Amino acid sequence: MGYRMLEHMTDALVEVDADTLEQGFALAARALVDVMIDVSRVEERLEVELQAEGHDLESLLYNWLEQVMIALVSDHTAMSRFDVRVEGDGDAYTLRARAYGEPLDLEKHHYKVEIKGVTYHMMSIERAEDGRYRLRFLLDL
Repeated sequence: MGYRMLEHMTDALVEVDADTLEQGFALAARALVDVMIDVSRVEERLEVELQAEGHDLESLLYNWLEQVMIALVSDHTAMSRFDVRVEGDGDAYTLRARAYGEPLDLEKHHYKVEIKGVTYHMMSIERAEDGRYRLRFLLDL
């Protein structure tokens, strides 16, 4: 259970292993934040509600990661933990989450790199026979 950065020439390729789909989406969000800032330095002093929708799981992941990036870049909220709930039936999905963090402080949180955007390139969500999930996604730097 966790995430890791895979080798890629110019961008950030992230792989997440999780016990549940919700845990996978939570870890994906934490990984995105960790690409931009030092997520280990974020204190849980405030709570933010986030939501995303998608017509399939890949579009849900894409839209979710965009919401996390908007909260970080536009709303200046550094988040380190995400409680995620996913609902859907195969034709439409909704994700509701509570994110915990604090106002972004570039000095404290050690800004690393700018993410230009989330991409569908190389994105995958796989469920193993044992029920665990593996998510992969590429962040354009």
